Amino acid sequence: MRQTPAAVGGGTGTSMVRRPISRPIALGLILLLVIVAGRLIFGHHENKYERIASAVTLALQKNDVAAVKQYQNAETATHVTASRVGRGADTLGPLGSLKSVKQTAVDDDTRMHQFDVTFDKATVHETIKFDPDDKIVMFRYDEPILTK
Repeated sequence: MRQTPAAVGGGTGTSMVRRPISRPIALGLILLLVIVAGRLIFGHHENKYERIASAVTLALQKNDVAAVKQYQNAETATHVTASRVGRGADTLGPLGSLKSVKQTAVDDDTRMHQFDVTFDKATVHETIKFDPDDKIVMFRYDEPILTK
């Protein structure tokens, strides 16, 4: 005795066939994957100096003297005091969380780097001079420009 397709599945006689994904949906998914891959490949990634600027800025916000000192060279680390870091915390702390640090200019001769730092509530321009070992020998920030 032969079983019919309806009897094999134990169903009522209707078969459950998966319909293929329609062409517009498939093209949309492929386009989405291409966009995501492009952003990952070509999107902005922090360079070494942006990471240092970000770390020092966060340390200043948190009033963390030891963290600020670790990025200084031996000479300038002696000038990092609780009162200086405290002033930085007073200025940068109320600006909200750090969103991004983008290097805007570099003078290779003087090793001077310019950054625009974006917070929740403001933008701050920072200037950092590095020594040949990429330690900070000068750090300065301008007055915050409020955005909200």
